[in-house]
Amino acid sequence: MKFISAWQGMIKMSRLFTKRRQRHFMMLLKYWRLVFNDHFVIALFFLFGALAYGYSEWLPTLSANQWWTRWLLIIWFVLLAQLGRLATLIKRPDPVFLLPQVRAMDGYLNRAYAYSLLLAGLMTVAGTFVALPFALTTERLSSLDIVAVFLTALVTKDDWLLTARKSISLRWARQRWRTQVEYWLNPLLAAATTWLVSPLFGLAVAVILDVAMRLVYRDLTIDWQAAVRMESNRMYSVYRFFNLFTDVPSVQGSVKRRRWAAGLIRWLSNGNHPWAYLYARGFVRNTDISGIVIRLTLLAMVLVFLVPVQWLNTVLVILFIYLIATQLLPLYRQYDANVFTHLYPVQPKERVRDFQRLLTRVTVVEAALIVLASIGLKFNWRGCLINLALAAIEVGILTRFYFKLRIKKLSEEY
Repeated sequence: MKFISAWQGMIKMSRLFTKRRQRHFMMLLKYWRLVFNDHFVIALFFLFGALAYGYSEWLPTLSANQWWTRWLLIIWFVLLAQLGRLATLIKRPDPVFLLPQVRAMDGYLNRAYAYSLLLAGLMTVAGTFVALPFALTTERLSSLDIVAVFLTALVTKDDWLLTARKSISLRWARQRWRTQVEYWLNPLLAAATTWLVSPLFGLAVAVILDVAMRLVYRDLTIDWQAAVRMESNRMYSVYRFFNLFTDVPSVQGSVKRRRWAAGLIRWLSNGNHPWAYLYARGFVRNTDISGIVIRLTLLAMVLVFLVPVQWLNTVLVILFIYLIATQLLPLYRQYDANVFTHLYPVQPKERVRDFQRLLTRVTVVEAALIVLASIGLKFNWRGCLINLALAAIEVGILTRFYFKLRIKKLSEEY
């Protein structure tokens, strides 16, 4: 009877994880729709296309048996093992409501482990495919070695997830330092053996570490506090990524003074002009506007740095300068709902001039950074000077004509 009762409990907990996984997937799907909008997908196409093109152009310049290539592969596969955490989907009330089912939690955690291994395995295979052209260029690998490399990466990830499962047990939860060491040491041993000795020996080391971890994994009782803490940290990192694109209620911002921002606000503002100070402070504090300007600028710098084709590089520079500059225009209407701003003894023309000054300074800075990055891997000074001249003309047109027309239209709408 005890065996039947325990078996029924494990089945019940497995079904509970299935329901939570479905709700979790629907929640992620809701945010993914907001993240992967049309503009972001187009930007990703350009980004991955530029990275792939730069990668293909870089590989022929490499030669075999260089000392640093093997260490780069080791670092890559150690970092690859860190991608994909154990998704237990355990909630904060579970220590109270699921405490009577503590013996049946193995069924729940087994489903969580299988779900996490599937997603992490896909990322591991994709990361191995990315590194494979580099490895084939710099190392002499047979077909058997290639298979061994893929198996080593997968077995190493399995060992990593087992280490995470062990870390939420009553026996090992207090030894966090040991778990953190194992997260990095085990993949390092497998990767170092693979690339410094042989892929087959690396596979053997990964299998030995995985088997040893499975022996430790047996008969572990869950530590509820450690499990809740680990899942909360995992979901918080997911929500922080989503919060880059949209507001996530689960991510609560904290108020903290940034002393370095005071100098930036003074530089963006214009003396004692109230609207200049208000717009400068609003730009720095409004993470929606300043965040997207910073992210698009960094994305543009990466793209123009990796694209070696001059005409395409110039087109990207001009396109991103215009795209980033237009993101600042909604800041003009940000304070319209604040009744106190309408009491300022300031002429509307002064407000327009202050906002135009902010647009000019931000546009000049982001254009300068993008042009500087367009020098590329091969230090193409001629192309950089061409981009500088065209960017200067574009910034002049935007600041002297385009911004005035758009601001005038916004003022008339108000």
